[in-house]
Amino acid sequence: MLGVLLSLSPVFAFGVVALIVRSRGVQLQIANLTRQSPAGLRSKRSRKVDAVVLHQMSFSRGTDPARYHRVKAHFIVLPDGTVAQLHPVSARLSASGGFNSRSVAIEFAGNLKSANGNWWKPNSFGRDSLTSAQVAAGRSLLRLLHREGVRFVFAHRQSDPDRGNDPGPEIWSSVAEWALETLEMSDGGPEYRLDGGRVIPEAWRSFHV
Repeated sequence: MLGVLLSLSPVFAFGVVALIVRSRGVQLQIANLTRQSPAGLRSKRSRKVDAVVLHQMSFSRGTDPARYHRVKAHFIVLPDGTVAQLHPVSARLSASGGFNSRSVAIEFAGNLKSANGNWWKPNSFGRDSLTSAQVAAGRSLLRLLHREGVRFVFAHRQSDPDRGNDPGPEIWSSVAEWALETLEMSDGGPEYRLDGGRVIPEAWRSFHV
C-alpha cells in the first residue's frame, strides 16, 4: 500500500496537483511534487518500509511547496501545515543514513532551536519555531503512514553523529512523542542508535514547544 500512497482524488491547490489521501479513516491533503523533484535522487529499496525518520531542514523558504522540490525527502511539512510529497514512498533516498532502505524521510521546514535554546547559524538561516499547523500536519501524516504499516519513528541523529539537532526537541516532543504514545510506535528504545549515531536526549522528550 505504501507504494501507491499517492493515488486518490486529485485536486488543484498550491499551484501544483494535490491529492486527498484516505486510509482507514485518516484523510490528508498532500501536494504532489513527485514529477518536479529530481528522479536521480531515487534508487530501489532492498527491504520493506516500516519506519519514518524525522528531520528539520534548518531553513525555511515560506509556504510555497514548489520552492522545496529539491529537498531530499519523501515528504515535507511547511510552516502553514502544507504537506507535499517529493518522491514516491517506493523509492529509496539517501536521506537518513542507515535507515534509508527501510524508512520514509519527513522534513519539517524551519531553522529550529536546540534544547539549550540556540539556533544553528541564525544570522544566515533565521530563528524559526515549529508552528501548531506543522504539529497537526505532522501528526496526521504519521497517522496515515502508521495505518499503512509503519511501526517505527526515528530521529536522523540516531543514524548520524553529525546531526545532533536533527530533528530537534520541538519536532521530537510534539510529533514523535505523540506517535510513541498515541499510535504506539517505537523509536527503538532509550539507547537505540546505529552507524555511530546518537540516542534521543531525555531533554527532547519533555521539551515544551
